Amino acid sequence: MRTLFILLVAANVAFGAYVYLKEKAPNPDAQLVKAQLNADQIRIVPPPERKPAPASVPAPAAEPAVPAPAVACVEWGTFGGGELARAQIAIDRLALGDRVRRIEVPVTVDFWVYIPPMRSRPEMERKVNELINLGVGEYYPVLEPGRWRYAISLGIFRSEEGAKKFLATLRKKGIRSAVVGNREQRVSQSAFLLRTPSVEESASLVVLKSEFAGTELRAVECPAG
Repeated sequence: MRTLFILLVAANVAFGAYVYLKEKAPNPDAQLVKAQLNADQIRIVPPPERKPAPASVPAPAAEPAVPAPAVACVEWGTFGGGELARAQIAIDRLALGDRVRRIEVPVTVDFWVYIPPMRSRPEMERKVNELINLGVGEYYPVLEPGRWRYAISLGIFRSEEGAKKFLATLRKKGIRSAVVGNREQRVSQSAFLLRTPSVEESASLVVLKSEFAGTELRAVECPAG
């Protein structure tokens, strides 16, 4: 009996404790209603955004090297015979200093001004003396055997226009026997090369060109040095 009594007392104590704790525990329904009443204070926090891994930035491409601009030169020519000495005097008057120099240019000439072949060398030599007395300083007696032996070359030209203009100057000196003819050949003639001319200097060269029949002005790349 004693044991049964003790068990009943323990069961009553346990039941009482259970009832007490149940009354003190919060009511889930009441918590839900309370949450609904304070819905305006609820904030939904989004999950943290995952940032993409930074893309590798390509290295800046190297800028292409800019070539240095080519230095401009002007070539005036070409000259052969007595015209070269006269052109040298004219270019010296421009006082261009060491920016201008004379160069040799290989050219193909198609025309020449000449006195036709004479019958003998003595006759040719008499004609040479006559030319000297008339003020012709440049001439070339042809002595090689062949069709042109004992002719006298007075000038060779790249264009027929230049040859005719030169012939006109000879006519003014009283030389009537000279003529213009075709004679293609490869020769070396002189020209003047001017480095980086100014506008005024270029204009002066244009004027000189008009005074020298058959010459040309052209822009060229300056040679090294």
